[in-house]
Amino acid sequence: MAHSVCPASRAWMLDNPLRRLLIRPSSLLAPYISLGMTVLDIGCGPGFLSRPLAKLVGPNGLVIAADLQEEMLTLLKERAQKEGWIDRVRLHQTMKDSLNFNELGLIDFIVAFHMVHEVQSPENFFNEAFSLLKSGGGLFLCEPSGHVNKEEIDREITSALRAGFVLDKKLHNRMEYRIVFRKPLISDSF
Repeated sequence: MAHSVCPASRAWMLDNPLRRLLIRPSSLLAPYISLGMTVLDIGCGPGFLSRPLAKLVGPNGLVIAADLQEEMLTLLKERAQKEGWIDRVRLHQTMKDSLNFNELGLIDFIVAFHMVHEVQSPENFFNEAFSLLKSGGGLFLCEPSGHVNKEEIDREITSALRAGFVLDKKLHNRMEYRIVFRKPLISDSF
């Protein structure tokens, strides 16, 4: 069962200095992101991860900041313009039951941070995410362990594996479940 979506009225909870100290987005994502990559930040909210992602992909990279709520995208756009990284960001509004993308196989890496538990169908989510990734691309799934229980995260992992992903890394600490999946290289399937 999906949890409710965090409303835009609580955006301050999603992107604040204390949360940045506890999670450290740049350190969290740097092992997976390279200059020039195209990264999809799904459920981006007001830009908690989009800002560090924009720095990590550099001036020749692209962050596609995707969210269901137009208000969250507006907040992110204002911050991106103010901080000077808007040229590296493309805003994209998802739908309640779909990522709403037509650009299959173009994404290098997907970040699904604290949001899969909010989708109606994790199976559909992971199937769509799989189709968006380039061969060999990765998906970083992170869920808050105080909000998502072990059975829920196990269902999400199973859904990702059924979609075709391969489990690369899995970590659970007091605060979060962190899982990295890879889309197999085309040559791996022969």
